[in-house]
Amino acid sequence: MPQQSDTEPLRCLILSDGRRGIENQALGLAERCAELRGLRLQTHHIEHSAAISALPPKAQLRLAKFDLPDCDIAIGCGRQAIAALIYLKRTRPHIFTVYVQDPRLDPKAFDLVIAPEHDDIRGANVETMIGSPNRVSEAKIIGETLSFAEGLSKLPMPRTAIMIGGASKTHKLDKASHAAHLQAAKNLRAAGQSLLITSSRRTPDFAVLAWKGFASDYDYVWFHDGEGPNPYFAFLGAAEMILVTEDSTNMLTEACTVGKPVYRLPMAGKAGKFQALYDALQTRCHVTGYDGQVDGTEYPPLDETARMAQRVWERFDAADMRDV
Repeated sequence: MPQQSDTEPLRCLILSDGRRGIENQALGLAERCAELRGLRLQTHHIEHSAAISALPPKAQLRLAKFDLPDCDIAIGCGRQAIAALIYLKRTRPHIFTVYVQDPRLDPKAFDLVIAPEHDDIRGANVETMIGSPNRVSEAKIIGETLSFAEGLSKLPMPRTAIMIGGASKTHKLDKASHAAHLQAAKNLRAAGQSLLITSSRRTPDFAVLAWKGFASDYDYVWFHDGEGPNPYFAFLGAAEMILVTEDSTNMLTEACTVGKPVYRLPMAGKAGKFQALYDALQTRCHVTGYDGQVDGTEYPPLDETARMAQRVWERFDAADMRDV
């Protein structure tokens, strides 16, 4: 394992297929690792042909060509990063490899696996956390809130943020669910709440159009549909209460990093394994289904990404000592 010099930071390669939700998990962990020690970050997107991308990781190892920069630590997330991390470890054993999520193969293929508790994966080199790593930090929340201060100043307190997702493997944003979300927003406006609303790339067009119409019809509503600078982190910082559609485990855990009341908005479908996450967030952060509240219980901010960053360095140091 390479020793870090006093002048030259270690190199960290962040591997993903480039999808924002996937990359942000690996990048968020890397950024928090860099806060603890000098670390030079480089992102790299895995780009195979459609045929290679569809193959399982072991087949990709046999057939794919990998052109990956050298590094000291490689952090990957998502299915396409699995074979790349294994390739790096086989060809350059000095690299400390970290996979984020459940790889659905023996975790011993990596130096460290960081997985959500609700994935129920265990192993000597596995660390589990509530939810997944993210890029939310106190500094980012403060900085982004200040960046959007002019727009936020037009929406008086109290403010509620509403984060809208969309279709997932377990949930669907159907018209009945959307109608319930829209009614909750109307009730909150009637109660004097300013609203900060965002949609995602998974939000169906009919819902986006309806939210645009809602923002036009009501005062003190800011709806962001993905065009222009993204106020997502600013909304987390500026709101006193946060509602999140229950399909998005990432947005739920990100909302809990600010320590404010968070509620789940219902969706069509079944929770499945994510019920374990809902239960953990209820125990740790008082997150429950939304039924009309206009306040709630605050709690110490959830910062699992920082805890996992500490564990990365502890595991890295332990591996370094074994190599001496």
